[in-house]
Amino acid sequence: MKKLSNVTLEHSKKADYFQRFDYFLLVAVLAVTAIGLVFLSSAQYDRYEDHGEKAMLVQLVGLAIGVVLCIVMTFFDYRTFKKIYIPFYAFNILLMVAVFLPGIGIESGGSRSWLNLGFTTYQPAEMMKLAMVIFVSVQMEKARKEGMTKKNAILILGGFLVPLGLVFLQKDLGMAIVYVFTFLVLIFVGGIKLRYLAGVLAAGCVLLPFVWKFYMNGTRRIRFLGFLDPNNELYFDYTLQLRRSLSAIGSGGLFGKGLGEGPMNTDNKILVKLTDMIFTVICEEGGFVIASIVVLMFCIILGRMLYISQRSKDYFGKCVCTGVFAMFFIVIFQNLAMNVGLMPITGLALPFMSQGGSAMLTNYIAVGMVMSISMRRERGFFND
Repeated sequence: MKKLSNVTLEHSKKADYFQRFDYFLLVAVLAVTAIGLVFLSSAQYDRYEDHGEKAMLVQLVGLAIGVVLCIVMTFFDYRTFKKIYIPFYAFNILLMVAVFLPGIGIESGGSRSWLNLGFTTYQPAEMMKLAMVIFVSVQMEKARKEGMTKKNAILILGGFLVPLGLVFLQKDLGMAIVYVFTFLVLIFVGGIKLRYLAGVLAAGCVLLPFVWKFYMNGTRRIRFLGFLDPNNELYFDYTLQLRRSLSAIGSGGLFGKGLGEGPMNTDNKILVKLTDMIFTVICEEGGFVIASIVVLMFCIILGRMLYISQRSKDYFGKCVCTGVFAMFFIVIFQNLAMNVGLMPITGLALPFMSQGGSAMLTNYIAVGMVMSISMRRERGFFND
């Protein structure tokens, strides 16, 4: 009888796992990724001499590893990160610092944000976003249980300000916006008292003039002014990317020019089309219909993350899930908005769709973290 009960228990565990697995979220993410691969292949064809074969291979390898890690993360109890969050955070900080080392760090597009791995490059700020969310979530959970102390407040702010400072030193304004937005959403949803949130916002407002004076100089300032006044001839050289993007999007019409048939894509007139402007390629060749499907799928992914966050079994899971949601929301919103001229161009890639193995890897690990929270949001065999 004892053996029979053990077999029955083991069978119920397996059944429970398959029932709890978040197929809905994973399928939505894979669908967006598949659409991205199709149009990325089209964008790469006339961009490289080998028609993008090498670049696509890197993308597929990053995707394959990302999907595997995503599934592994689903098995992995997310609460274990509370035991290893400090070394995880410290390791990513070291990688952020390494981009400043000669011969290791790479500067591109005015930002020094990448590490040279020989066969490819890696952007540490991508994984650092998740490390920051986990670190701050742990400290917020402690503050919730023990009360907000000076130590908790310093650790929460420090866990955010240290990577933010490194991102500013890397001159990556788009990523800095992501960090700030993610942190504000995290502490707001996490239940931090409004006076602390107001203090953070007030400090940010005080720093804005210094950011404009010492950080938004040269090309960055002119690009921002060009966004505010795109028809001013003084800024035409700096608004070329936006004007071409709008032209390509408008020419796509309802059903698009067809895969590989977009004239601005094939003539490489869409600037930075493999990363920042991949949505422009989708609009030109896939038209309004495919672009709408992409936006809908992103809405489904973000909505599912909010759903999981609200039903998390503990405060830590709720905070992490909310942080991951905020990470994706601000990047997706900024990228889509800058493609259609609603926000300044800040150099942010579109998750799951733009070229970039490190971003693909990080995004799938983050999704795996959310799926781990989703699987354990109700009582079952994973619970203590």
